[in-house]
Amino acid sequence: MKPLTLLIKPAAGLCNMNCTYCFYKTASEERENRIMTKNTVDELICKIKEYQPSALSVMFQGGEPTLAGLDYFEYFVCSIKQNLSIPINFALQTNGILIDEGFAKFFKENNFLIGVSLDGNRKTNDRYRLDKNKNSVFSQILSACAVLEKHSVDFNILSVIDNENAGDIESTWAFFKKQGFKFLQFIPYVDEGNGVSLSCKAYAEFLKKSFDLWCDEWNGGNYISVRHIDNYINILMGNPPENCAMCGVCGNYFVVEANGDLFPCDFYCNEEYRLTSIFEEAPFELNEKHKEFIEKSLLIHEKCNACKYHVLCRGGCRRDRTENYKNNKYCEAYKEFFDYASDRMAQIARGAQLI
Repeated sequence: MKPLTLLIKPAAGLCNMNCTYCFYKTASEERENRIMTKNTVDELICKIKEYQPSALSVMFQGGEPTLAGLDYFEYFVCSIKQNLSIPINFALQTNGILIDEGFAKFFKENNFLIGVSLDGNRKTNDRYRLDKNKNSVFSQILSACAVLEKHSVDFNILSVIDNENAGDIESTWAFFKKQGFKFLQFIPYVDEGNGVSLSCKAYAEFLKKSFDLWCDEWNGGNYISVRHIDNYINILMGNPPENCAMCGVCGNYFVVEANGDLFPCDFYCNEEYRLTSIFEEAPFELNEKHKEFIEKSLLIHEKCNACKYHVLCRGGCRRDRTENYKNNKYCEAYKEFFDYASDRMAQIARGAQLI
């Protein structure tokens, strides 16, 4: 038996915000956006049970998954626990607008890990993250974080980096520190592959500055988790990265759309990459289309073979690669960062055990 990882879109592409950088809008427009029905939930759980995984990880994402309503999550979690007697981990990525006492209590009771999308202070966050009427939701996001903290729900902050806030990571870091946020993720602005929204130069500066800020906290005895830094140090400690974007190969996980369609990655949820449906037989067995998707991520540029940092970089995420998925558009940024920080990371790795 093997573990099974699912990224479920309970509300498909439905969202109560209109973020400028949302990469999912175009993909979701190709299909009807609706809430996952109980019939689809039942079929999904039935197929999971037939697959007989040794463990299950379920990540709810969107659109905005909380639009499915608390009743949906209560039904899903209750049903899956009744049908499976294996370890199950739940997580959910949200903009936070609908998080209230009811959601927070439910998340705590069922050990959910929550990701809250927040790019920084009000000015930084409002550049891209506004509601349908172009109004700020900054205060609502902070209120959601406060409710999660009140109920001791584990959560992290997910921030998107572009040319502007990459150059001013100090103010973003100071804001997060002031708020007491100790678990952070930073991801590049996903554009059309040309790197305009986040240049190689800007990304390199962000990586270096954020590492310096992290080191200052570490050296002062204050550990702040930054996902990409944690992963690099864990790699140097001999452990595999937990972030699929840093593995160098696309993972064997499935995106489950609200209608039951399966895709290999949430960055590739269009008809070209549709694998099958949970209403078909044995949907979680790797088919040829899925194998081909994974195999393409194994292609590397000839320069990678001779690069001393390939063990850390591993080619990066497929979505950032050009030249038939061989060359990462941020290659030079990673080299500059590793030249700058790898010795310090190795020194920390020799004497540290990250949580």
